[in-house]
Amino acid sequence: MINKRGQSEFVAYVLLIGMAVGLATIVGVWMFGNSERVSDNIVRQSQISEKCDQISIAVFADKSGCPNTIPNKINLSNKGNFIIERVNIINLADNKNCFSNANDGLINLKPGASALTKTLNNCNTATILPLVRISEDEIIGCSDKKLVLNLVC
Repeated sequence: MINKRGQSEFVAYVLLIGMAVGLATIVGVWMFGNSERVSDNIVRQSQISEKCDQISIAVFADKSGCPNTIPNKINLSNKGNFIIERVNIINLADNKNCFSNANDGLINLKPGASALTKTLNNCNTATILPLVRISEDEIIGCSDKKLVLNLVC
């Protein structure tokens, strides 16, 4: 008689090793994809941190019309090292844009330069958020650099 028990143990070992190799391959592919995504996210966060750490703006309201009218223009100065692509100026009372046209916030303010904003609409207290470019197709807001300006005489 031939001992068939030895053959079934051999088949079981081959199947067990095959399943272990297959599972290891699946886990390896998943880990490789996940680590690539995590490293891309870390690089992006460091780019954001690098840019925002070197952003500095100075603002003051143009109060030339006071006391008859509320100041409706803001002078912005870029004191940092990177170009400020645009600014979002939001009315703190209703969270609406202070510009009548959303493109009025496009300023492209180079380091060391100053600019006067377009006319602001009904903004008594404004939140000013500088936005910088971190890649060719991505502009981000530096929330830790936002300022609040009271626009009253």
